[in-house]
Amino acid sequence: MKHLFSLIILLIFHTQSFGQCTGCAINSACTASPLAPALCPEVLPDASLGLLYDTDVTFFIPQQFDNGGINVTLSQITITSVSGLPSGLSWTASELDNIYDITSDPSTQRGCVKICGTPDAIGSYTISVNVIASVSAPISTTAPQTFTLPLLVLPGSGGNSGFSFDPVSGCDSLEVNFEALITSSTQPISYLWDFGNGNTSTEMLPETQFYTLPDTYSVNLQTNFLNYVLEQVTFNVTGSNWCGDIEEPSIPFIGTCTGSPDVFFQLTIGSSTQQSATVDNTTSFSLSGLSYVINEPALGFTFFDEDVVTNNDNLGSAILQVNAPGTYNFNTSEGYGTYTIGTQVGLTFTNTDTVIVYPSPEIPIIQFSDSAICEGDSVLLSVDSTSFHQWYKDGEQIFGANGSAITTLTQGVFQVEIRTDGGCGAFSQALEIQVFQNPDFPTVFLNPITNNLLFNAGVDFNWIWLLDGVVIENSNNLTSIQPQVEGNYSVIVESVNGCATTSPDYPFVFVGLNKIDQFRNLTIYPQPWNNGLLHIDGIIEPADFYLSDISGRVVFSTNLSANQYQQIQIPTLSSGIYFIKIQTGDSSTSRLFVVK
Repeated sequence: MKHLFSLIILLIFHTQSFGQCTGCAINSACTASPLAPALCPEVLPDASLGLLYDTDVTFFIPQQFDNGGINVTLSQITITSVSGLPSGLSWTASELDNIYDITSDPSTQRGCVKICGTPDAIGSYTISVNVIASVSAPISTTAPQTFTLPLLVLPGSGGNSGFSFDPVSGCDSLEVNFEALITSSTQPISYLWDFGNGNTSTEMLPETQFYTLPDTYSVNLQTNFLNYVLEQVTFNVTGSNWCGDIEEPSIPFIGTCTGSPDVFFQLTIGSSTQQSATVDNTTSFSLSGLSYVINEPALGFTFFDEDVVTNNDNLGSAILQVNAPGTYNFNTSEGYGTYTIGTQVGLTFTNTDTVIVYPSPEIPIIQFSDSAICEGDSVLLSVDSTSFHQWYKDGEQIFGANGSAITTLTQGVFQVEIRTDGGCGAFSQALEIQVFQNPDFPTVFLNPITNNLLFNAGVDFNWIWLLDGVVIENSNNLTSIQPQVEGNYSVIVESVNGCATTSPDYPFVFVGLNKIDQFRNLTIYPQPWNNGLLHIDGIIEPADFYLSDISGRVVFSTNLSANQYQQIQIPTLSSGIYFIKIQTGDSSTSRLFVVK
């Protein structure tokens, strides 16, 4: 049946709050060929810390299918319990009572579960599911099973409109990668990071940042959209188009212009034109400290000689492309020069987010009363409470053991993993629990010759006698005692490991005439005995027959009928001294029995 159950372990419903999840959608195409239970999808997707998780899972459970050569007919599946669910997630399913009645109607053979919520702790979780499957064929039976489903909650990535980062949190120390998200194809952009760990950067993709101590770190990014600005223009006049007007006349017979041009320029950006200041009487024009914003990729210069009376003289034009800061050369028909492009902040965006480094918890200490117990005893193992626990035995998870304490009856090496709300975990030291075997069941016998009670547990054991459940003083390790009063006699046998077993009560009475008469004709032969039948004569009512060795261990027992003469077959025995006890009602007798 395990093949069946391992495919329906996601039916973990109503063990968490219902408010966060709404109904799930059944995938009607979920099936398997050949016909067998199926899960769609077969693998549960990973969850991410702080991000909404929402997954629908459809299960297909046919009423009849072949399971390893056996034709199985299912009638019902019941979910009994679940544990290990990550904090922040909840479940809602298509059946509200956790009981799925399976019939030949295909509509009863599919169901679904919605898993949703926002996990608030990272880690690898093991969801333990306890189910009971009701099988009607080949035999009618119920089969309880525990199965597991792993779910990984990843740290996830964080971010905002300004930058992204991954991961958002971790334990003890953390390496985080950042990326600025705001870009532009037309404008330069500058970045100024403050990572909260003492480091800054101006890169779009800064170096990996290290957070070495548990803390909450505030990360800030300032993103600046930059405008290109015309900062300086120089122009050397080499032509003579400025010469010959009233302001700079050409003197006859001399052939040269008097004075120098009064230079200014007009800057055209798109449909906008701006005019610079005039530098008088120079052929080496230079203006700095300008702050003309360049909001188009192209700009135009036209240089002039300013004339007050006559028209201004054109000193040539240049059309220039702006795509980066720097100083560039240009030429006109009347000269040459340089222009310097710089940047200034136009628009600023500021984004802030948080990186959290959680401290790992201290190594948990398993609290226990005793690391060595006896068969049938139990020991409680516990740790101080945290958000999450997972117990292990011999390196394997104990499914469903997700509380702060467990009780064990078996030996093994135990550990517990704990995790805090931040998902940081720690393993305890290994604790070995030993389970020692109890002594064999002891039996007390009466020596019919001495009328003493006999018991001998042998080496490596201690014992003490009891009368009506009360310890008899000074009876430690006595192989026989002489009863002084009537009552129920017994012994407690203890091994060197402290494990003890108590014998049944031996009711001792002082035998009167009636009781003597009951066994007065009893004979048991042959004695000594080697093998073959044992003859018993003189039993007047049904009785119990016990054959014990010298230590009191019963090696053979049977029932005797009320026949005057009968034979019994006893097993082959080693040579030695044995005792026969015959019990009828509240009367008994014992005989020494020798095997040669």
